Amino acid sequence: MRARFAIMDIVRDVAAEAGFHPVGTPALEYLSVLLGQGGEETDKQVYRFKDHGGRDVGLRFDLTVPFARFVAEHQAELAFPFKRVQIGDVWRGENTQKGRYREFCQCDLDIIGVNSMSSDIEILLCIHRILTKVNFGSFTIKVGNRPLLSSLIRATMPNLSHEKETSALIALDKLEKIGEKEVLNLLVTLVSSSTQDAQIPHETCLKGPQRLLDLLKAKTSSNESDLDAVINAFSHDQEALAEAERLKTTLLVLKNLTKDSPGKFALDISIARGLGYYNGIVYETTIDELPGFGSISSGGRYNDLASRFMSRQLPGVGGSVGLDRLIAGLEELEESKGPGGSQLIPKTVSNMVFVAVATHDSIPYAFTIAQKLRAAGIKVDIGLTEGKLGHHFKHADRLGCRLVITVGTSEKESSSYSLKHMKTGTEEKSLPLSSIIEKVKDSLD
Repeated sequence: MRARFAIMDIVRDVAAEAGFHPVGTPALEYLSVLLGQGGEETDKQVYRFKDHGGRDVGLRFDLTVPFARFVAEHQAELAFPFKRVQIGDVWRGENTQKGRYREFCQCDLDIIGVNSMSSDIEILLCIHRILTKVNFGSFTIKVGNRPLLSSLIRATMPNLSHEKETSALIALDKLEKIGEKEVLNLLVTLVSSSTQDAQIPHETCLKGPQRLLDLLKAKTSSNESDLDAVINAFSHDQEALAEAERLKTTLLVLKNLTKDSPGKFALDISIARGLGYYNGIVYETTIDELPGFGSISSGGRYNDLASRFMSRQLPGVGGSVGLDRLIAGLEELEESKGPGGSQLIPKTVSNMVFVAVATHDSIPYAFTIAQKLRAAGIKVDIGLTEGKLGHHFKHADRLGCRLVITVGTSEKESSSYSLKHMKTGTEEKSLPLSSIIEKVKDSLD
């Protein structure tokens, strides 16, 4: 929980710096709000039941759909473009694994009410800043584009229906999970089921899907997707060309602004994102030292989501940091470095001071000291039983406290205190209470 709170504080600080407003939405929504928004596979994962009034309800599977419903309800009160930050638990009935749970916390940033390259850049820069401040090392934000990927599917497999095109996107989203061979088989099945000729050779059905995967695998010298090769596949599609130009410019700006940081941006056209409401830029983030671990942060543009709850179209773009996923990654990084490696998960409260109470009559005096230090912004724990100081020191050490202030009858009567430095074991006795704040702050620096 210390790690969770520390990362939440970073999210809130970065969001506040960039002008995002905190929003809260209910964990429980009408089922009609949730279903049909994330796609068929997501619908299967929604926890659903009837409430005491016999109404069909469900637990939210992300924070974006309830936010779109919130915007529809409060549109008259909001100034658009509207920037929101929300941290909250969501639920999905899927198979659990390390870092993936049925209940997990997301930290979301969204901008709704504008379809601009600037809003895409703003979201991605904030996510980049959050992950940089968590300070776990190098990471890569892989950026793709749903319309470009859809155009590529249509160019290489032209006979697919809209429904099967969506199925192709879902298949491509599984590339890292099940591998290229299995994805190819799924795509070939889609092509073969779309033709009227049952005698069509397997090699013919294989041609389009193989070309699609070859284009997605094509890399530049910097190990990014070869956008020029992709563009050549749909050079007749003006809308896709405009998306390609916007994506190229977006990445150029992002790379220039973050070139001296541990996190880099990279073009990856194969990024699909499983949720069905994405229809623009999409991204996923991986920890460089943990290949194969999966994404710790993701998001994209959803221009039509809010219009499902209102007549007005309000385009949006958002990004989410998976808090539990990120912490699981930090734990794995710590394990990989072994004893003496970097501590990424805070095990104790830093800069904590402990007040040890030696005698019963000094309890009021001990609390006076604790309150005085707390009022000065110093973290203070206090012994809740009086007696043997050895027990107090042992407890303070287990808590990770750096300093122990000792008070008893003599300290109470002389308005003084003793100070023990836990790291070195050195003690200072009969220190004047009048300068305790300055003394403790100096000792903690």
